[in-house]
Amino acid sequence: MKTLSFIFTVFVLAIFGSNGAFAETGTDQQSVTRVLQTYSAAINKGDMDAMGRSVMAEGKDFTIFEGAGSDTGWASYRDHHLAPEFANPDLKFHKFEFQEIQSTIAGDWAFATFSIEKSYTYKGKDTDKMGRGTAILKRVDGVWKIKHLHTS
Repeated sequence: MKTLSFIFTVFVLAIFGSNGAFAETGTDQQSVTRVLQTYSAAINKGDMDAMGRSVMAEGKDFTIFEGAGSDTGWASYRDHHLAPEFANPDLKFHKFEFQEIQSTIAGDWAFATFSIEKSYTYKGKDTDKMGRGTAILKRVDGVWKIKHLHTS
C-alpha cells in the first residue's frame, strides 16, 4: 500500500507539473535519460556494479516489477535475480536498450516512460522483442538515481 501511495503521489505531482507548477530543465531531462541509458547499457555488459551505481542501492530504497515478479531492495534483486540470470550459460543478451525515453521532472523527483528493445539467445533460440517500461527517479545529493522500475 505504501508503494501505491508513493506512485500516486508522483503521478499527481506530474499532473500539476504539466501546467507549470514545477519547472523542468533540459539538463534534468538529459540527466534522467543518461541514467536510464547507462543502466540499460550495463545490462548488455552484465555489469551489476554499473547497474548498482544507477539505482538507489541502499536498503530497500529500490523496487522493481518485471512481468509478474517483483523485488524490494537492490541487493535482493542483484543477488536473487540478476546474478543467476547473468550466470546462466544458456542465456546471452545481445541487446537490451531503453529507447524513446520521455521524462517529467517535479522537483527532486522524475518519472519516465520508455520502450525496451531486447535481443537475446536462450538455449540456442534467438529472440527479438520490444517491451515497455516506467521509471521513477529521485535526485540524491544532486545525482539522479532510479528508485523504481516497472518493465514488461
